[in-house]
Amino acid sequence: MTNDAPLSPEITLVILNYNGARWLDRCLESICRQTAVRRLEVVITDNGSQDESRAICERFAPRLPALQFINNGKNLWYCEANNIGAAAARSPLIFILNNDLWLEPDCVERLLQAAAERPDAQLFSPRVLNYDDDTYQGFGSLGIDWLGVCWSPPDHATPRELFSGYGCAFVIRKDWFFKIGAYPPELLIYVDELDLGWRSWAAGGRGLSTPAARVHHRGASVANPSGGIQHVELRTNEMKRFLSVRNGILLLLKNCQHFLLLMLIPHLLMLGCEAIAFLVLTRNWKFVRQTYVRGVGEAFAMRSHVRYWRRKNRSLRRHGDFWMLRFVTWRLNRLGEFKQVFKLGPPKVG
Repeated sequence: MTNDAPLSPEITLVILNYNGARWLDRCLESICRQTAVRRLEVVITDNGSQDESRAICERFAPRLPALQFINNGKNLWYCEANNIGAAAARSPLIFILNNDLWLEPDCVERLLQAAAERPDAQLFSPRVLNYDDDTYQGFGSLGIDWLGVCWSPPDHATPRELFSGYGCAFVIRKDWFFKIGAYPPELLIYVDELDLGWRSWAAGGRGLSTPAARVHHRGASVANPSGGIQHVELRTNEMKRFLSVRNGILLLLKNCQHFLLLMLIPHLLMLGCEAIAFLVLTRNWKFVRQTYVRGVGEAFAMRSHVRYWRRKNRSLRRHGDFWMLRFVTWRLNRLGEFKQVFKLGPPKVG
């Protein structure tokens, strides 16, 4: 599905979709209203949706300068599906997007301006706000703490350096994305944006926030669907928790050059404390075994994956562990999660 594609689009919006008909209307409508609509193309990378997603895309095709719908045929998860969408892009810039968001009218134009003004940077992350209002949600990450937990930036009005973009919405130069290895398909989903950000900085790249570009994001629409456009509870499931545990360990095993590998010790202790807390809260040993115990075991069993990426990172590395210390903080970064628990109650499983 394509329609009068511009000869040389300046940016490609790669939208990951899986049974996202509920969200696609507003997402695509906001793209149609972009001030830079004639400078962009859209690639929908669809993981075999069984709902009305394709029909919705067909309805919007006449209003967009270029719309391509790629049916992956099955659920390839976040990493591989976005790699496929990025490979199909005809522009030098890729705007990775989730489907449960909408863009303010000048968002793409602001990002194009930032990319033109900062040729020394490879990644740009817009200000992400909550779906139904202007409440701040995030930019991405400023780094990690000594437990290996990401460090989120406070809201700010002027651009600043970021360790990684926000996984739901960020721009990256296409040649750089593939030079540093794109997304490892084995990760499936979660922690992928931190992995990409770490590899990018270590290879000599740079990431920046772009506060003038604004995106409104629901977040966790699949794992935590209750409440429609608002979060009304904390909810997780076995797959989400398992992948978060496994990929958090892989992040350190693959990207730490030498002495930063010591962060694995407090990181594993933290996971042990979390597992005990989940067991007390849920009294569900099966959940703890399938998430924490299995996640840790599989991370250390993926030795070939770790070896491959350590070799690749070594071949690209321009900055080692001592230089990367600028992104490590001694401040613990779980305060935001505790605030969510006090606001919405203990996390539910299912």
